[in-house]
Amino acid sequence: MAVAATTTTPQLRAGTGYWVSSARWDLFWMFSAVWGSALCFAAVVALGTKQAGVLLFSIGTALAICHSWSTTYVVIASRVLREARRRNRVKFTVVPIAVVVGSLALGYAVGATGSLPRQFPLTTGQSLWVLYLALFWIGHFWHFGNQDFGVLSIYRAKAGQTTLRARQIDKAYAVAMMFVIQPCVYFKSLAFSPLGEAFFSFAPVPPEWVAIVAAWAAASAVGLTVAVIAHELREPHPSLPKLIYYLVMCSHPLLVYFLYWNIAFFYIVAYFWSHWLVAIGLVGRIHANFQRAAGATPARALLRHVTRLGVWVGLAWSFYRGFDSYNLFSGRAYKEVLSAVAPEWAGVVGLVMGAFLAEQLLHYYCDRCLFRFRDPDVRRAVAPLL
Repeated sequence: MAVAATTTTPQLRAGTGYWVSSARWDLFWMFSAVWGSALCFAAVVALGTKQAGVLLFSIGTALAICHSWSTTYVVIASRVLREARRRNRVKFTVVPIAVVVGSLALGYAVGATGSLPRQFPLTTGQSLWVLYLALFWIGHFWHFGNQDFGVLSIYRAKAGQTTLRARQIDKAYAVAMMFVIQPCVYFKSLAFSPLGEAFFSFAPVPPEWVAIVAAWAAASAVGLTVAVIAHELREPHPSLPKLIYYLVMCSHPLLVYFLYWNIAFFYIVAYFWSHWLVAIGLVGRIHANFQRAAGATPARALLRHVTRLGVWVGLAWSFYRGFDSYNLFSGRAYKEVLSAVAPEWAGVVGLVMGAFLAEQLLHYYCDRCLFRFRDPDVRRAVAPLL
């Protein structure tokens, strides 16, 4: 998500409590890593580790589905971008359809050609499975990194930091943290995951080397964060939200590096919840403000947004309920699940896996369409609503 400077229409800014409510809105949606970590700690203390885990994972599943379909709904179906869809059918209709069809075809091919992994290390016979994982995980790091840069861009614009150098520093920091440092610490702490096992199957790097690289990556995360904070404090108009978000971004690789069972919940909240709630909050703001600009009261605008998005989320939730055991991008027991698949059902299971990939890739694409304001139709439709 790369967001340009935004404006707000006068009628949507009305009210003496605008700035107070805006700060509260930002605290809840944009900085959920802060209060979410406190909530996580309270849940563990009050309920115990096991019950807290059940609760947090249940909430996390709902947030994940809602976040995935929030941007997808706005881009391919909502009235907000109706004119943009009419003017650019390829971008807003043809490409999304191609993403879905391609994902389903790849998933089916993984199942039907015997590429389902049933043991470790993987062989060249699982090359389609590796491609399937690569599309998800490369997209994951790219998507999360762009959102981090987008959040920094929002607060850079609010602070009046308009120089190219300020933008370049934020971009370089986001790229380094998510495209380089995060994968390095991931392979050290999550070697057992599908991505980790695929990587070590074809790049048999000694674990000691991986540990050394990860340690340097974690240390680099701290060093880079100290550097950008120091630079921010020298800005003519330093931004407190940017300073806080730098710390949130720094926590992500550190939590992965020190990932043990007793802090796993904090990683899920500070990393995933933070990402999910930013997307949910921004899309809710866009769609509710669109309804308000059309004459709806704030309550009715919110109700319309929740109702219309709720239909999409409800359908996705039903699919998850039925087939979540095949949502295998990061599951430790993926080989056990796939080993139980009868050969005659492998193609069907592959289609289900393709549907999960389609959901994610479509979300990555739609999020980029919605928040990268180079498209004048998107900028004209969306920027005033933020």
